[in-house]
Amino acid sequence: MLEKLNTILDLFSAERPELTFMEIADRLNRPRSSVYRILARAASAGFLDQDPASGRYRVGIRLASLGELARHATSLQRVAYPQLLHLAERSGGETSVLMVPSGTEGVTVDLVEGFHPVRIPHHLGGRFPLHATAGGKTFLAAMPPEEVARILKRPLERCTARTIVDPAKLRRELERVRAQGHGVAVGEWIEDLCAVAAPIRNHRGRVVAAIGVASPSPRWSPKVRSALARECLKAAEAASRALGYR
Repeated sequence: MLEKLNTILDLFSAERPELTFMEIADRLNRPRSSVYRILARAASAGFLDQDPASGRYRVGIRLASLGELARHATSLQRVAYPQLLHLAERSGGETSVLMVPSGTEGVTVDLVEGFHPVRIPHHLGGRFPLHATAGGKTFLAAMPPEEVARILKRPLERCTARTIVDPAKLRRELERVRAQGHGVAVGEWIEDLCAVAAPIRNHRGRVVAAIGVASPSPRWSPKVRSALARECLKAAEAASRALGYR
């Protein structure tokens, strides 16, 4: 019964919030009598609601309340920490970092330190500029255009000789971030600090965090960058799924 109910619930989405009995039966390709019994049980249990006028079905308030409860009980750090551990291991012992946006800056909210003698200067609660970091570029790339325009109206701090401070160049950089799905920064915030980060999305599809790996430049190369980008994308995807993103 649960497997059949789950199959029906998967038919609903933001684009299809309501479905008729015939639409459900046709998509399931099951006997109508069987579909009718499942829908009746789901409605009586509060998992589905049926509009008395149109007869169309939609997700019930009970299911919505249970989903909200699950989201509140699932903290970002709790779902992301296993991915931080995995990312640190898969990166060969580099430092993995969980970041969130905070106004015109980013904040490190969790990390797993690498085991190399030379490490990167990240610490819990540490703040960093959006325009000069891999995680920050990930946040900027996901922002509405008007929000990006507001941020770029202010002079951008030149942290190192590599920092992108020209708004037009930064916009082109953000286009690359959107196209490749992750941000990269090489010596733009701190000399000899290289990093890659990918966005974590919540159940609404909004970017709420970024997960990344940072490495000193002596251990950085195009091959390393590509490998770390793949691992960051996998970790971000897993954390996003845990937060309800589909």
